[in-house]
Amino acid sequence: FAFMANYNYEKDIELGEEGEYRVRLDLESVGGEFVEDNKDNSHDLIMKMPIRGSSTYKLVSYEIKTDVFCRPDFDTGNIFIEFASRGKDSGITVTKAEWFVTYFKHFREMWYIKSDKLRELISENEFKVHNDSGDLGSNTKGYLIPRYQFKKYFKVRVIPKSLTK
Repeated sequence: FAFMANYNYEKDIELGEEGEYRVRLDLESVGGEFVEDNKDNSHDLIMKMPIRGSSTYKLVSYEIKTDVFCRPDFDTGNIFIEFASRGKDSGITVTKAEWFVTYFKHFREMWYIKSDKLRELISENEFKVHNDSGDLGSNTKGYLIPRYQFKKYFKVRVIPKSLTK
């Protein structure tokens, strides 16, 4: 998980699962129905989502990353998009999810982008690469995307305080 506060794998897993739960609640608030969560690197969550303007639904997969590094008193202004960890491809490189979501816990924001659009954004820009992120010894690598400069490519949802308790 990118930029976790603990640099401890077990604690970071807990934070990641909390983020996945928050995204699930957000998607349920717009009519989605939980189908399954997943523990491999292909995706984190599958939801049955309503198709706009229709009475039908489709299954949609999500990759979810929780960022607790950025907070009101310390904000890098970036979204960290992991692409390698522990000497292997990870994150955006391997996900099969349709959507990639970054949950900024301390800002109560979720930044949604289609995974293919994110890959396109990365290939068309020369984003800085940050090394040695994640838990100690993981040598997690990722792109630093200036989030306000590229905000127009994301669907940003602010989580009501009632959903964060």
